[in-house]
Amino acid sequence: MKLYSSAPSPFGRKVKITAHLTGLFDQIEVVNVDGHDPQSVVLNPNPLKKIPALELDSGQLIVDSKVICEHLIKQSERLELLPEDRCVELLSRAALADGIAEAALLMVYERRFRAESQINTDWLTHQNQKVLSGLEWFTDNLTEVITTPTIDQVGLAVTLGYLDFRFSGEWRTQSTDLALWLTQFQQMVPGYQLTDPQAHA
Repeated sequence: MKLYSSAPSPFGRKVKITAHLTGLFDQIEVVNVDGHDPQSVVLNPNPLKKIPALELDSGQLIVDSKVICEHLIKQSERLELLPEDRCVELLSRAALADGIAEAALLMVYERRFRAESQINTDWLTHQNQKVLSGLEWFTDNLTEVITTPTIDQVGLAVTLGYLDFRFSGEWRTQSTDLALWLTQFQQMVPGYQLTDPQAHA
């Protein structure tokens, strides 16, 4: 299998941690895709050129981090990551974590791809409010970290890691409970440190 991703991507990181948890990481060749390098981007088999994308040995293409994670979980039969009786609940929580990451990513892109005079501060405020609302919701709805986390916990951890990576951990000041939760996750899930974007970017 080939995973097309980049070290900073929270969605790619979610797939990598899931691959570690399912025991499938050693079967995956990670192909780094640099969005600033046209020659790198063209390697991505996803016609939309979005990451992550997983290409199976059969040539089948799987896109979207949620779909890829579900595939890895089912292939490995590590169903404790996404128990059938809690599937809707956990996927909904995972979608909320993804939504925070997406809003944060849009804030990064707003500053990266626009001249300073063209940056829309109202847009940044709108996206930041999504991040803050999402963090507040998770603070009120935290679940205990165990050795084998559920897929929503993986999603939340990589989202918080992305906020650390791109926004210097500013979220930690107001979200101390989440910061403690992330520390516990780091200590119990080795794949989190192994996929640290600051170590591999």
